[in-house]
Amino acid sequence: MTNSTNDIFYNTIFYSNNDSSVNRRKIQYPKMKNSFVNHIEGYFTNSRNMKLYYQIFLPKKSVPIAKIVYAHGYATNNSYWGREFALKFAKNNFLVFMIDYEGHGKSDGLWAYIENFSTIITDLHDYIKIIVNQQYINLKTFIVGDSMGGAVAINLLRKYPDISSGCILIAPMIKISDDAKPHKMFHNFLIWLCNYIPTWPIVPNNTQPHSGFHPLLSRTTIYSNPLIYNKKPRLQTALQLYNTSCEIENNLETITFPFFIIHGKLDNLTDWEHSDILYQKSKSLDKKIKIYEQGYHCLLEGPFKRVIYNDFFNWLKLRI
Repeated sequence: MTNSTNDIFYNTIFYSNNDSSVNRRKIQYPKMKNSFVNHIEGYFTNSRNMKLYYQIFLPKKSVPIAKIVYAHGYATNNSYWGREFALKFAKNNFLVFMIDYEGHGKSDGLWAYIENFSTIITDLHDYIKIIVNQQYINLKTFIVGDSMGGAVAINLLRKYPDISSGCILIAPMIKISDDAKPHKMFHNFLIWLCNYIPTWPIVPNNTQPHSGFHPLLSRTTIYSNPLIYNKKPRLQTALQLYNTSCEIENNLETITFPFFIIHGKLDNLTDWEHSDILYQKSKSLDKKIKIYEQGYHCLLEGPFKRVIYNDFFNWLKLRI
């Protein structure tokens, strides 16, 4: 099947308006009206000449005490729920930086398509070097990685250990749960199929985006963000996530940087026991883990978030 034939089939069966970053950028959120934060938006051009959308949240009435770089999860972005995270940190005197990965949010690229996971690491590294490190150069920088963003943070610090003073890992993607990955009988077939239709969202998957949230949160609330990709994972994306999680799982002993892991025991997307294994096997001298008995995958959108944010701030302020 030729590429043009692939495009015809894809556009006929699977295409949605938000697959195009041009259309995603048209989505507007209400302007922020907070007296305690300056909100800055812009586009960072990566090494592949793609424009990646970023945001900076700077406390207005106080001098920042440290810098936070937030690495979001798969299929989401920093334009909606990320704002609450940023505002809470800014209110506690942290300077917050966020960037949408390629293909996510308002950044260039096919919606939620990850051709090569290593490019996310490269882009985040370059963003930190070019944008983050030019602000308040004497402040320490910490990475906060949420879900797949946990894998991003882990691989970033394994490759560039001096780029940050440590990280917080929120339900990190270390090993994909059996429910969230393709069935074994399809795995080899999917690898073969990926040579022909890598961008097609046809991976068998037993989970839904709302399954990671606390049941008291309505689906309307969860799906109210139009920049969240809620279709099945694309072939190449699924294989990249699977390969990345396997690579991390097999190299836990190489982790030496300071970290704080939080995880919910009711998480059905990333298993809390894998976070515990990371904690046990890593060679970090400064490490902490906290498991929330009634916590789901999306811990920042549940009933424990006040406690969780306090845990974050307490851990960070001891290391500034």
